Amino acid sequence: MIPDGEQNVARGLHQFLNLGVAQLDAAVRESDAQVDKIAQSLAAIATDMQQFDSAANVAELLTSVRTSLAAAVKALQFYDKLIQRLTHVRSGLAIPADATADTGAAASVDWNNILDQVRARYSMVEERVLFDFMMRGLRAEQMLKALKSLREAAAPGELELF
Repeated sequence: MIPDGEQNVARGLHQFLNLGVAQLDAAVRESDAQVDKIAQSLAAIATDMQQFDSAANVAELLTSVRTSLAAAVKALQFYDKLIQRLTHVRSGLAIPADATADTGAAASVDWNNILDQVRARYSMVEERVLFDFMMRGLRAEQMLKALKSLREAAAPGELELF
């Protein structure tokens, strides 16, 4: 029989590892969509640039190029978010790893304190929501659906500063 302290650590560690998996999954999904937008924007710019030679309406083409460039720049913002999320996952995984490195001390680890330390490092609302959902025991699929709803509820053109 496993003592209660070890069960709590094992359960918490399981939830925490699932959180890391979900964070990485969310980062990859968001990145794929943004890279597609960048590719589409750049392709549109290339097409517009080819039409400059025979264009009768240069002003219209310039407007189209500006719009495509703006979309590409906005889509590139995903990279900052991706790096921030991956950094948080990396540093978040180090906290329980360090706390449980000594097998003798692992049973006496204050798991709630570890989780508080990890959550305090998150600067994005999505990360904190994801953390809260996962620590309540929601499955990754449920959490990703809730995050999608959260993103869709955000105002169009809203930019999260991080």
